[in-house]
Amino acid sequence: MLDSLIALKDLEGVDGLPPLSVIEDMRYEKNTRKSTRAEIERLKLEEIAKERVRQVDDKGRAYGTGRRKYSIARVWVQPGDGKFIINEKEFDVYFPMLDHRAALLRPFSETKTLGLWDIKCTVKGGGISGQVGAIQLGISRALQNFEPELRPPLRAAGFLTRDSRVVERKKPGKAKARKSFQWVKR
Repeated sequence: MLDSLIALKDLEGVDGLPPLSVIEDMRYEKNTRKSTRAEIERLKLEEIAKERVRQVDDKGRAYGTGRRKYSIARVWVQPGDGKFIINEKEFDVYFPMLDHRAALLRPFSETKTLGLWDIKCTVKGGGISGQVGAIQLGISRALQNFEPELRPPLRAAGFLTRDSRVVERKKPGKAKARKSFQWVKR
């Protein structure tokens, strides 16, 4: 291989290898310029954020899916005057407890857009608190899809993070998931 490089260097108009000192300098720069894993991840996230665009259907609505425990919520958000419909009912009828209603409105208060959106939602499965968590996640994702600049405050408040906790299964030889049967010595 070295002979062929030397032969190429003798030809007119064809460049051979650069001097060894230049090659070593280039290799040294490359090794010292290595990015840390955090910098690489940050650059990837910045590229993803630049690519993020508004996702709206033909009716002008943004969609978001939320899950919590065994509940699944499908949420559509569009600009409006603050109507909130869950399974064809007003949200204060569907969730009579004030804590649940406050939890549903928290993504709007965090982004300071309370009363500017119409929300239509279908939710199934699970119990009341699971449905509230699923709707909250669906609302946050739909808001992010409608206006990508709302993502940082929603992410900082933790509304875009899926809560993956579910009920642990019962194990054989146990009374419940971890509880043992009562033990009697005699």
